Amino acid sequence: MKPMLFAAPLKHRNFVETRDTVIELVRNSPGNKIIVLVGPTQIGKSLIFQYLVEALRNELRAENAAIIPLISFTIATSQDGRISPKHLWVMVLKALRHPMYMHIGEFDEQQHYRPSRGRDEGSMRVATEVALDARLTIYALLDEAHHLTHTKDREVRSNVLQSIKCLMAIHRTLVLVGGYELAYRGLFDSAHFVGRVICVEFAPYTDCEADMREWLGILKFFSQRISVSPKNLLIAEAAILLNVSNGSFGLLEKILWQAHISSHGKAITQTVLRAAFPTKAEHDVIQRDIDAGQKALAKMNSTDFERVTPVGERVPKKKGKKPFERNPNRNLNSLPVIVDE
Repeated sequence: MKPMLFAAPLKHRNFVETRDTVIELVRNSPGNKIIVLVGPTQIGKSLIFQYLVEALRNELRAENAAIIPLISFTIATSQDGRISPKHLWVMVLKALRHPMYMHIGEFDEQQHYRPSRGRDEGSMRVATEVALDARLTIYALLDEAHHLTHTKDREVRSNVLQSIKCLMAIHRTLVLVGGYELAYRGLFDSAHFVGRVICVEFAPYTDCEADMREWLGILKFFSQRISVSPKNLLIAEAAILLNVSNGSFGLLEKILWQAHISSHGKAITQTVLRAAFPTKAEHDVIQRDIDAGQKALAKMNSTDFERVTPVGERVPKKKGKKPFERNPNRNLNSLPVIVDE
């Protein structure tokens, strides 16, 4: 049985607004779009993913068992800390119940037909594209999608993201849910990819007035469900709790859960509460991720075109220079001197 701390669903403002926005975007997508949800760790992205999957499945009940209008799965790293395209295709084909791949990894795998030829990436991509059409799939949803970009090699990142575009077609919508890494590690590298992206941020709370009002409401909610001493402890600690949790509901919940366990059934005191705070190193890593993600989103959402040369307008040439003429080297003394012996 769940403790009272977790009994109620997450119905705070940022969660509800983000959930409703994502569900409406996906539900009304005309196809040929990539809808991306990004946010910090432990904020509730996977819960929104579950709500989205449930909402779509309730609307897309197919009478024919052979039709699979929706596939969904969670991305996991499998090779050097990054996703393997071959692993990705196996997951997609299993979700599509492809007869040659659906039993891979199952306990009874040996009891099913296994093709004599190898399962190479090229053949699996062809099988995926055929299966998507045969199953009449219109939605592909991937959770923990930031694992797709777990590499510093820009070309590898680009290839992985480009490879999943077959999940999105003129009549299909691809949904990616993951951390801010998606925003600052490759999501916007390819024009062909980003031209189809609609990005939604599940933002953490900040110390602005509106956010603080909502944050205090969250703390009052918890104060009614866990024993604290004094009764206004969480309200009195609101500012520091906002800071140490990076404004994330999930990280706040983690702190309170640890304090609840450490109190051994007694009321949580300030000493016990602060002992459950994350380390500074943990806090700083999460904050850097938030800062980098929001910076990338701000850059890509900018509508300031003043410095961009309009289409059809030629960039003015530099005065006094011919086309392709290089700047003269004015420091002749710096040139090497070659002396013939």
